[in-house]
Amino acid sequence: MKKRTVAVAGVGIALFCLFLAFRNVPFGDLWAALRRAEYVWLVPAMAFVACSMIFRVFRWRCLLSPMKRIGFWDLFSAISICFMMNNILPARSGEFIRAILVGKKHGVSFSTVLATVVLERISDALCVMAFFILLVFSLSVSPDIKQLAVALVAGYLGLLALMVAARVYPRAVEGAAYRLFAWISPRAALKVRGAAASFVDGLSVLKDGPQVAYVVGHSVLIWTGILLTYYCINRAFGVRGLGFPGYALLLSMLSVAVMVPSPGYLGSFHLAYKKALTVFGHAGNVALACGWVAWGSQYIFINLVGVVCLWREGMSFSVLRREKEAAEGELGGG
Repeated sequence: MKKRTVAVAGVGIALFCLFLAFRNVPFGDLWAALRRAEYVWLVPAMAFVACSMIFRVFRWRCLLSPMKRIGFWDLFSAISICFMMNNILPARSGEFIRAILVGKKHGVSFSTVLATVVLERISDALCVMAFFILLVFSLSVSPDIKQLAVALVAGYLGLLALMVAARVYPRAVEGAAYRLFAWISPRAALKVRGAAASFVDGLSVLKDGPQVAYVVGHSVLIWTGILLTYYCINRAFGVRGLGFPGYALLLSMLSVAVMVPSPGYLGSFHLAYKKALTVFGHAGNVALACGWVAWGSQYIFINLVGVVCLWREGMSFSVLRREKEAAEGELGGG
């Protein structure tokens, strides 16, 4: 019942966001913008999507290297399946699934692998934070956007501080996890403490300066690939003149949009894309058309790659869901 409620809520959010995105945009104008587009630009756009995924593999391999060296294709498959499942399941469930795939196949603790996934998200958050900092000092965006930027920068810095504290004071983290659950169940508390210890092990890359620099460098390359993806899609619709502040706003708003629990980012992605482009003076129909093509092309490309990788791993969707539920129960001490 709880899962059904979450699914219904996600569909409701998607429909509401779609309503806001389509508001004041006649379908005829949207169709005209889609007809005029130069779709040849999708070729380099998808090439940049592929490049960003490859850089993600190298970054993740670096994060996992203190525990175990894992081959490129195993990590590429796990990341591709993760992205596909994020498109299908709510709450970014693909992140759990890729930790399961790599952990089980290579004999590494699920909690340890999950910690490296969290570190990846922290690295991405730092890049997004850089975009928000740029917006704070930009004269071309509204005070409301600047206030949102400041709030998100503070949140990202707080999360980063917690991760560093967990690496510097691992025993304190394990003890706090145990005490938090001990009053509920001593048995559950022991499991949670073990999971916390494995999680902290996954943060071991934070002790190595060159590895941290490697991860940050690849994060910059990943986000450069993402920026160029949207640049090519915008060019297909004749959208120019955004400049770096415009793309910083676009990437920032899309980063927030994919946190919204709508299925496959439907609605939230389109609304964010439209808002970002209209802030810089582009017509609503063109902005919404860009959003639909950006969402649809990546959705199809990523899901096709994910299905191929799922076949490579010899797994099915139902097996992945069962494994995810079991891992979540284990992590929660159930």
